[in-house]
Amino acid sequence: MNLENHERARKLMATRRIEGISSAEETWLDDHLAQCDECSKEAHALALAINSLRSFSVTARPDAVRRASAAVRVRAEQIRQQRERAVPIWIAAAMSSALAILTTPYTWAVFAWLGRLLQVSDIAWQFGFFMWWFMPTTVVAAVAARRQIVSNRESL
Repeated sequence: MNLENHERARKLMATRRIEGISSAEETWLDDHLAQCDECSKEAHALALAINSLRSFSVTARPDAVRRASAAVRVRAEQIRQQRERAVPIWIAAAMSSALAILTTPYTWAVFAWLGRLLQVSDIAWQFGFFMWWFMPTTVVAAVAARRQIVSNRESL
């Protein structure tokens, strides 16, 4: 048997326990396990390990369960508040993007006209245009980054 068959068998053994496998894969795996002692032992060990984990029970004191539930609720509320605070940023980003797309041709024409009027080289007024064009995005990104840093500090 080649190494690829053993690796495929290992993957199928794990997948069968978690997600299930097709009937063709099930047939191939059963045939392989019947022929390969090493993989058969590994399948048996996997079954024993899963059965031992299933028989293991965990109990917790009621106060520990209440504290854990309260901590989960608090964290869920924090996440909800963070999402609510992010709504204005998303709105600003959408508006900024829409305005940038709509006004780009007009802004380009104004910068070209100013460049000719002030006798500035093409590269200079084009650089100015791109600085102007990226400014709203840069400002929104800076605000979002600052809010993220502040919220990370608060959660610590």
